[in-house]
Amino acid sequence: MTAIILLNWNGARDTLDCLASLEKAGGDFRVIVADNGSTDNSVELLEQYASASPVKIDILPLGSNLGFAAGNNRAVSYAMQYSPDSFLLLNNDTVVEPDSVAELQEFAYSNPKIGILGPLICLHSDRDRIWSAGGYLTFGSRKAPLKDTRVSDLPDRDAIPVSFISGCALFVRSSLVGNDGILLSERFFFGEEDYEFALRMRNRGEKMMIVPKSVIYHKVGSSARNMTGKVVLGRNYLYYLGRLIAAKGYYPMLSFRAILFLTGLRCGRYFSASGLDRRQAGILIRRLKSDALSLDAIGYDLFRSIMIDGTYFDFLNTAAE
Repeated sequence: MTAIILLNWNGARDTLDCLASLEKAGGDFRVIVADNGSTDNSVELLEQYASASPVKIDILPLGSNLGFAAGNNRAVSYAMQYSPDSFLLLNNDTVVEPDSVAELQEFAYSNPKIGILGPLICLHSDRDRIWSAGGYLTFGSRKAPLKDTRVSDLPDRDAIPVSFISGCALFVRSSLVGNDGILLSERFFFGEEDYEFALRMRNRGEKMMIVPKSVIYHKVGSSARNMTGKVVLGRNYLYYLGRLIAAKGYYPMLSFRAILFLTGLRCGRYFSASGLDRRQAGILIRRLKSDALSLDAIGYDLFRSIMIDGTYFDFLNTAAE
């Protein structure tokens, strides 16, 4: 049995769409919907739906917004009471094909030495276009060679070896979950926990595969619509900061400093595209490197100042004067 984990935060409409698609899905599974401290009527709507659904659905109110990693971990820990042999972390803003779960389960059954799987994730708005088909880890980063590829252009639908799988849809054998229910690193409130997971699993020698016969559709950007502030600049900065903090734990310091240098070369254009002039972008790159060296986690307060309020970047206004 697979425990499917959905994390909801003020997104009942998307979550209900996902649950409706799971009602048509084959396979042996139970759904745990963890509500991450929604401030709307999500819990009430989800409980009403679960009570009438033919699918086994547990609603787990977490009481407050614990972030992506911790929210999923609490749901995984809760689901362990049902003794699942696998977990599927699934974004609530996805819709699954009827055979998607069964295809993952069948592949896992036939390939017991592979502990981590992922489906083909396509855009909900363009169902023939791949949003994520995993990828491979590089020096301090990752690459996704099949992103934006047309499914109809794939030469075949055989399983694809990868070393990174998106946290949007992550199928993991229960043997990889600690006794404490911890699967994802809670050092990241939101973002790059799947990159850290990939680095950790690579160190452990675990194998990953994408199963293209399993297909889901992702409504890209649904979470971002619940956020305000300097979203573009905040997302870019948070992305690089989380990536660097994760990498720091898996590379020798000399190698990590080389990664810092290379990241600085890459991210400048994204900071400039976010509305910063060249001088401000340079100052922000130096701040990014300093943060990456001094910080070991991105908690809620830092996440909020970067991603929601935008107050983290107030020092740039002074720099521009």
